[in-house]
Amino acid sequence: MNKIIELMLAIKEKVTVFYHKDTKQFDYFPISEFELRELNTDTLLPINDVNNFRLPSHEEINHKEIMRFFVREFVEDKEIRKQLFDILKRYEYMDAYLEKLHEVNLYDDFVASCGDIYIQIFEEWAEKNNLDFK
Repeated sequence: MNKIIELMLAIKEKVTVFYHKDTKQFDYFPISEFELRELNTDTLLPINDVNNFRLPSHEEINHKEIMRFFVREFVEDKEIRKQLFDILKRYEYMDAYLEKLHEVNLYDDFVASCGDIYIQIFEEWAEKNNLDFK
């Protein structure tokens, strides 16, 4: 399950992650790196691709709200709470927030407390796309 959480946390502003049904791989391209090298730059990728599935976007996941929830409900130290809330005010906050959690030894608590939210988002996405990961 930690792999799913790590995958969901990799989805950041302007970063799209795709699942390739044929290779059963996740990556940041809607096509394989081999196909990308051979792709004519004038060619557009098909809108409806039965092999490549885009995971929920950064906006659809709403990381900021999940992270705020964690700080409000699970971080007791006032100084750490302030630092985390300050990070969440930034435009690009994801990496800094996760680094801060590691720095103050709260990352595992974050995963234990909020991991189920990310897993639920992933499972709903998989169900919507008729994908089975069990």
